[in-house]
Amino acid sequence: MGLVGAVTAEAAEAMRGSDSSAATSGSDAGVKIAGSTGSAHRASTWIRASMGFIDNATKDQQWNGKSYLTMVGADYKFNNMFCAGLGLSYSHLDARTEFNKGTMKQDTLGVNPYLIIVPHKNFNVEFVGGWSTTNGKDTRRWIAQAPVNGAPIKNIDNVFNCSPKSQAMFGGVFANFVNKVNKASFSLQVGYLMMQSKMSKFKETSADAAYANEAKVVPSNTFKAQTAVAKILVGYQMTPSVMPFVNIHGQYDVKENKGVTYAKGKKYEINRSAFGGGTGFQVKNDDQLSGSLQFDYTKRGQLSTYVTGLRVHYGF
Repeated sequence: MGLVGAVTAEAAEAMRGSDSSAATSGSDAGVKIAGSTGSAHRASTWIRASMGFIDNATKDQQWNGKSYLTMVGADYKFNNMFCAGLGLSYSHLDARTEFNKGTMKQDTLGVNPYLIIVPHKNFNVEFVGGWSTTNGKDTRRWIAQAPVNGAPIKNIDNVFNCSPKSQAMFGGVFANFVNKVNKASFSLQVGYLMMQSKMSKFKETSADAAYANEAKVVPSNTFKAQTAVAKILVGYQMTPSVMPFVNIHGQYDVKENKGVTYAKGKKYEINRSAFGGGTGFQVKNDDQLSGSLQFDYTKRGQLSTYVTGLRVHYGF
């Protein structure tokens, strides 16, 4: 579930028109922010690709892996105050679940609409939403010494497989305050996200039929979270086309994460707060084409995520 939060945050960051390129575009941001390129063009398209590393060091729940996310989107500026857009996403997770000597693979497809309202040049509000479906392929390895079907004790080394499926929905609102002093740009963002993910019931299969009675039946699981987020970003216009920036961010689960509790086994632990920061730079050569490269780190208790993302925008 920690990964769900990480991917959700990444998707929300990718789909928003006012990421670092627009939020730090200066005193005229109120007019330009409605296009995802930060340009005066009425329509815009964008693409984002990112790679993340996830590591959970929680005792008895250790796992780590890589995630890949690709998003494409477009938006349309109706006027200088309103802009609406849609993003499509695909992500892939490839992980090792060290606590059960297994593996976890997930493929997720998502649809993400958004709306931006700009009532003032130094202030804008974003509304984001999303729906996604995930198909997984997991394994766990059972190594033990136990009697089998009344036979004497023997060494067991068996693999169990499963294919969990889940669907998620989320929505959020973000308020952005932007300003510029000489070559320095500043932005403050506060927001609120609500997310629900439902995993369907599934049953494991055993690689060796002799241990089929040890396969687990996992009940359906509904996970809910409501999270407050905040970010401060500072950029400096080093050249007319290059702006490096740094940011710090934090989040807190206002409503505690809730999921299924199993009668046997330790409950999966999730910290309610997370903190992190990042750095990167924006490149903008003309009013049509721009892009950014960013690295971000987030720490949520014993769960750490490292994300490197590339984004390209084109206005027409």
